[in-house]
Amino acid sequence: MDITRIGLWYYYRWNIETYFKLLKSSGFNLEKWQQESAQAIFKRLFVASYACLLVWEIEHTNSKNMLAIRKFLVRLSGRLVARKKISTSPALLAGLWNFFSAMDMLELYDIEELHSIKKELNDFMQMEF
Repeated sequence: MDITRIGLWYYYRWNIETYFKLLKSSGFNLEKWQQESAQAIFKRLFVASYACLLVWEIEHTNSKNMLAIRKFLVRLSGRLVARKKISTSPALLAGLWNFFSAMDMLELYDIEELHSIKKELNDFMQMEF
């Protein structure tokens, strides 16, 4: 067995571990799901797996635009990453969640309504944010 093959197997194993980490503790909290049927578990696992695949694609695409998107998603996630790393899978997943949530809000409310809500919250909290 050559060292290249062992390295490749380790790389694949690490990707699988990252996937399970996203499912279990750093994203979807799989162990807390309360679906009662196999079909419901399958549907939820399918959607979660697709999100993990999307994160993997974002993480491994090496274009200038994707680098900017990774930085944007990490910033949007509010998570910290190591100094020399640009992103982590959990940070990208959290950033995607926040981005899609924000896009939903922008479809439901116009900008004036959002500014009004912000003003009311500022007044209520007696502070500016």
